[in-house]
Amino acid sequence: MLKVRIIPTILTDGLTVVKGKNFNNWRTVGTAEATARLYASRNVDELMFLDVTARFRNTMIDKNLIAQFSNFLDIPFSVGGGINSLQDARTCFRYGAEKIVLGSAAIENPKIVTEISNVFGNQAVIVAIDFLNDTSDNIRINSNKKDVSLNVYTFIEQLDSLGAGEILLQSIQRDGTMTGMDYDRISKISNLTNLPIIVSGGASSREDFYQAVVSGASAVAAGAIFQFTQLTPMQVHTYLVDKNIEVRKI
Repeated sequence: MLKVRIIPTILTDGLTVVKGKNFNNWRTVGTAEATARLYASRNVDELMFLDVTARFRNTMIDKNLIAQFSNFLDIPFSVGGGINSLQDARTCFRYGAEKIVLGSAAIENPKIVTEISNVFGNQAVIVAIDFLNDTSDNIRINSNKKDVSLNVYTFIEQLDSLGAGEILLQSIQRDGTMTGMDYDRISKISNLTNLPIIVSGGASSREDFYQAVVSGASAVAAGAIFQFTQLTPMQVHTYLVDKNIEVRKI
């Protein structure tokens, strides 16, 4: 069984770190480098960088930003934002990313998941699935701008055969709100797939991380709770260990 991971998420607009709510209302809260260095100093074992505006700029996450992270980080990190092709993925890996996150591109063109995993291995491919709220089962893309009328459960059942290595499950309703996580959906999805599930959206306490894990999550990705409260990844790690959860060592 895989050990549980705690993954700080850094959202960027290509230049700065941004904070939003419900995939909207982005505001600048710092620099990407300073935030990454802070997490690195706290001995986290993995980071996730997502450019939330890249697709709207018709580009991908900045390769120079990836290189910058790679130059000072000695921990693995994944990157996402506007990655639409095998060449985009190749660039991300060449500049230092360990994994890529495919969002809208994987929904609109599922074959891209297979193309990239065939070259770099499925362990390098995370597919992000965004759902609107606790009652809607339709997947949303383009940062909640478009409903593709694709059922989240139907698509998840295809991901293993497509070549995905992990699933990033994101609740738009709970994003940035620190109001708790959608444990029912986490449980349902964990029963549909053997792929590791990273859950994101709504973490407000150490107990939320625990409940997400016992509901079936393999990892919890969080941003706001680590940026705007006193809670640290190490405190979450300790809490989970005390609850007899096998957590990847920090």
